[in-house]
Amino acid sequence: MRRVLYAAAALAVAALSSPDTLRGALAASASALFEATPWALAGVAVAHLLRRHPYAFAYLGCGCGRGPSARSLPAAAATWLLFGPIVALLRLFAASAVAYALERNHRCTAQTQAPTHLLAELATVFPAALLAGASIQLFAGVDPARMRPLAQMIAGALLGFSAAPCGLGAVTLAGALHARAPLASAAFLCVAGILDLRALRIARSHDAPERDGFAYVLLAAALGIVALRHGDALVHPVIAPALGFCAIAALAAAFRYRRCVTPAARFAPGLMLIGALAGAPAPQYSATETTLTDLFPGERLAFTGVLSRDGRNDALVRYAITCCRADAAPVAVRLDRALPYAAGTWLRVDGAIAHVNGELRLHPQRVERIAPPSDPFIYR
Repeated sequence: MRRVLYAAAALAVAALSSPDTLRGALAASASALFEATPWALAGVAVAHLLRRHPYAFAYLGCGCGRGPSARSLPAAAATWLLFGPIVALLRLFAASAVAYALERNHRCTAQTQAPTHLLAELATVFPAALLAGASIQLFAGVDPARMRPLAQMIAGALLGFSAAPCGLGAVTLAGALHARAPLASAAFLCVAGILDLRALRIARSHDAPERDGFAYVLLAAALGIVALRHGDALVHPVIAPALGFCAIAALAAAFRYRRCVTPAARFAPGLMLIGALAGAPAPQYSATETTLTDLFPGERLAFTGVLSRDGRNDALVRYAITCCRADAAPVAVRLDRALPYAAGTWLRVDGAIAHVNGELRLHPQRVERIAPPSDPFIYR
């Protein structure tokens, strides 16, 4: 089943994409792995410190380990803030119930469910990361708001099954989707972190690869590159120091396990290194999520973004990252008039918020054309 899913995702992306889109899929997949690495390493440490309580990390971490990621208490807190206490508690309860059912069904002992080592944890995240990168590229050209309600729900459920990078990432992705397609967001939350691809792999823990010295070298190189480049447009810059610490730990592990050889353990670190070296192309911008809802007429605003045009409507658009590129969401500032620049031009606009036909728009008072920034993202 896994091979069918991987092959289908790879063929779909290859058939529908350009080289930049393929690079974008690789970057999104790698970013999900980079985001998960500090939490995975913490999970390994927690497992060794709390050997009598091997399930602790499932609730205390961000949800990047084995099993339903919505058991994560930090993810539940984020859900509470974005969607309210009822949704947060229902997801937490459902994820815990699914985890219990899966463990009983497969007769998994506490020892087999505890995190074992960093490479095994990354191997667990690897399938979801691959499908996340493919799904993000495939859904980039689709506006869920234009889909029928049933199609929205099916699309949201499919996205939740295949593309939730972690517990916190799933909540972030659902929040971005909610502004455009509430039904798709609801379906996504019902599946992501509860009964998604990673949760169903809980019984396959015995398939986790053993340690491999060269895999740790690849991992250390990838982590070091992204840490030195302050996130490298793959993860939020605040995560970079943690990645640097993980790189040092990976180097130490590479020396300790230098005689160990397990080629299967090299897939996830290899993808991460490719993502770090190939770079992340700028995303395809589309004006779908406005940032003006909390503003008021007359308020001053300065915004930098790429010019997006839909008919006679102009907007400045940029992508925002909460944790990693895999949860990047477009934010748009709609303008009250067309600008004499070609779509795709980077601009810095200063102006004031105005009411136009019942909507809030930015009235440009000063417009400056700028070179594309080295990092096209903004960070929340």
